[in-house]
Amino acid sequence: MPPAAALMDELVEHPFLRLSPELVEEVFFRLPPDEPACLVRASAVCKPWRLILADSGFRRRYREFHGAPPVLGFFQKDVSFFPISALPHGQPNDPRWVPLDCRHGRALFAFAPAIFAFDPAYRNVVEGGTVGLIIWDPMTGQGCRLPSPVDDTFGELRFTFSAAVLCAAQGCDHHGCQGGHYRVVIVTTNQRQSVTSGWMYSSETLVWGKLTSVHHPNVEYTYNLGAPSVIVGDALYFNTSGIVECQIGTLRLSMYEKPIDGNGRLTTAEDGRLGFAAVVDFTNLTLWSMQRGPEGATGWVKLRAIDLKRLLPNGALPIPAYEFGISRWVRGMLVSGIAEGTQVIFVKTQVGSYMVDLKAGRARKVSRLGRKIFPYMSFYIPAMEVACNGQEQ
Repeated sequence: MPPAAALMDELVEHPFLRLSPELVEEVFFRLPPDEPACLVRASAVCKPWRLILADSGFRRRYREFHGAPPVLGFFQKDVSFFPISALPHGQPNDPRWVPLDCRHGRALFAFAPAIFAFDPAYRNVVEGGTVGLIIWDPMTGQGCRLPSPVDDTFGELRFTFSAAVLCAAQGCDHHGCQGGHYRVVIVTTNQRQSVTSGWMYSSETLVWGKLTSVHHPNVEYTYNLGAPSVIVGDALYFNTSGIVECQIGTLRLSMYEKPIDGNGRLTTAEDGRLGFAAVVDFTNLTLWSMQRGPEGATGWVKLRAIDLKRLLPNGALPIPAYEFGISRWVRGMLVSGIAEGTQVIFVKTQVGSYMVDLKAGRARKVSRLGRKIFPYMSFYIPAMEVACNGQEQ
């Protein structure tokens, strides 16, 4: 039995201990946020405990106590949501919804072009020949469809574009920003013109704005629906054929090179800078950090390499094969997702996806599918709904 569950059993079975509210609150602080069932159970014990959990001050202090929100689940293509911890509301499970991003308590989806292009029943989701976009809140189970930009070039997004959703509140710590205003940023590359363009949507103004474009010759065309993104400071970065930087304040786009060719994921490095993670030599998870020189020049510095053979079981490791007496590796591993602002990375293997906690030095299998992952990170405190709706449990 997990320590948190054992602690809850002890408290529930011995209510006569008459713990003071202050002591009960201290105990609740130490219930791990990645096991929300413990808080659900606590809220059902008695009215005094519900009142503690319903207090806005407790919710704020609980988030401050734990820092970064935990990973409660993740989205993958075709099977929309994999819960790691139990959530109370229904999740979208429509294969026509393709996950593009998940951040600050919201998930962003597009309708799969290959499906709605051949299914007349779903052509009404397309406005003017462009892709339909949906914002979804896993906490409430509610979503809304976004309007499409009026710019004709947005039609190129049918097969190749990247998008990100982020909280728009100034000074927000993003530990509990559901329900507030948000932004959606989209970038796409025109190969013929060697130009990357972008748009930004605001839920406050309900309109799209055009970002500055950036010209870069010799761009490589890649089929790309929903390239991963990461936020560092006031900039949003996309991992496409290169690295696209979008300055949120100035709406300016820039381009940077990756530290290596091939597959990899943008991350937040341990030093707080933009980072990059990739599996090199089949089993070594290598981490880089982007460094800026005194005159603005940028370059990548390798931070460390982690041998995944020490963390993953033998069945998940690449399979050696022999050809003409020479050993080679097949079915290597890839970084399939990152939990932004943490040391949690998802790795795609031949037997499924593993969630690797680099700080704790442990890994756990979370999906039998090895596909692109968009983690859902948030705090779930059940009494919040009781307080907002005025309901008794």
